Amino acid sequence: MGLSAAGIGSGLDIESLISSLMSLEQRPLVQLQAKESSFQAKLSAYGQIKASLATLQSSASALTKSAKFTATTATVADPTILSATSGASATAGNYTVKVNALATTQRTATSATTEFVPAAGNLTVTFGSVVNGSFVPDGNTPATLNFAGGTLEDLRDAINDSEMGVTASVINNGTAKQLVLTSASTGAAQAFSLSGTVGLSYLPTDTTTSSDPVYGVQSAGNASLEVDGIAVTRSKNVIDDVIDGVTLTLKSAPSAATTLTIADDKSGAKSAIESFVTSFNNLVSTIKTLTSYDAEKDAAATLTGDATTRSVQGQIRDLLTTNIDGLPGATRLGDIGITLTSTGTLSIDSEKLQAALSDPAKGVGALFTGTDTVDGLAKRVTDRIDSFLDAGGLISSRTDGINSTLKSLSKQEDAFNLRLSKIEARYRAQFTALDTLIASMNQTSTFLAQQLANLPTISSSSN
Repeated sequence: MGLSAAGIGSGLDIESLISSLMSLEQRPLVQLQAKESSFQAKLSAYGQIKASLATLQSSASALTKSAKFTATTATVADPTILSATSGASATAGNYTVKVNALATTQRTATSATTEFVPAAGNLTVTFGSVVNGSFVPDGNTPATLNFAGGTLEDLRDAINDSEMGVTASVINNGTAKQLVLTSASTGAAQAFSLSGTVGLSYLPTDTTTSSDPVYGVQSAGNASLEVDGIAVTRSKNVIDDVIDGVTLTLKSAPSAATTLTIADDKSGAKSAIESFVTSFNNLVSTIKTLTSYDAEKDAAATLTGDATTRSVQGQIRDLLTTNIDGLPGATRLGDIGITLTSTGTLSIDSEKLQAALSDPAKGVGALFTGTDTVDGLAKRVTDRIDSFLDAGGLISSRTDGINSTLKSLSKQEDAFNLRLSKIEARYRAQFTALDTLIASMNQTSTFLAQQLANLPTISSSSN
């Protein structure tokens, strides 16, 4: 009869014996796992450094754009008359602006007293201008709609679906429904006439009243304004070609004159520089945490003594403290109030930075963006970080090596686990055989003891 459990015949604690032996056998595996954890921690640490570098690169990239340093701001004294925005090409100064008329669309409606009933037929819309009291078509092919007949709403929908250059709506004034046609664009050249067999006939020069079958609600017209006393007309109310680099949005007319002020705006550049400094300081803080050493606890951080990390930090620091020859003004960060502290971080003298940004001779923009022949600081930083992160780069190569090591350790663990399974199976087989042997010997011993007990007792003395 076979044994059903290890140790049942011998009384030995076989499971405990096997567990102790396997614990000894597993020591190399524990060492492999500890080594794997160490490399995983390093990989994670490099991930933190890469993230900090990416943030620094992003903030540096924002400083490669020259428009950041030539931005302007537009302010209108009376914003109810117009609003304005300005770009890098705008020149600082004051302008007097007076809006005489807004650009308008032509708006034409059917009778306000008698509801129009459209007939089946065609509707033609011809665009042009009113010149000396006469409507002059613009020479383009008129838009024609073939209407199958129906309600006023059906005609409205057919016009809106036909892309005729006008939009249609139906308004119920309480007495009658009116079909209202409006040119899609503003400007005097967007006047239009109506003709055809649908029943709509109109010329922009017609003298009409609201009781007529079709009448004019609003005429097409150009915007009219005066900029520093110069008369200007445009077909739209958003005008970007009167003052270089400035877009005007007209709001009301006629108006009194108002003042438009264009001023240099260094706030965006200052904010971008501050963001760049913050990103660098965060990188320094991250690296410090990952490479620190606690002397009291004799405990090293994940990357303490790591040569790759030291090289990355050193190269970036050198870029930020080295003069850039060939620039017209400032050649290093120290020239604009940004200095390296004893802890390795950057510190900003805000007043000095603001003064440098306001001084054209300092050439703060060129310091970061460079010139046609010299790369600026921002580009040098972004390029250097690319060299770290790109394939074959300093950090990329290091992380590739760690990943390769982790794959190798994983294979070793798999192989060792397979070996441990075989070793445990061998131990179990050996102890099972021992258990069986001891059980057999115990049975033999019991039998012999019983036999000996049954032998006749030999008297110790004779008669």
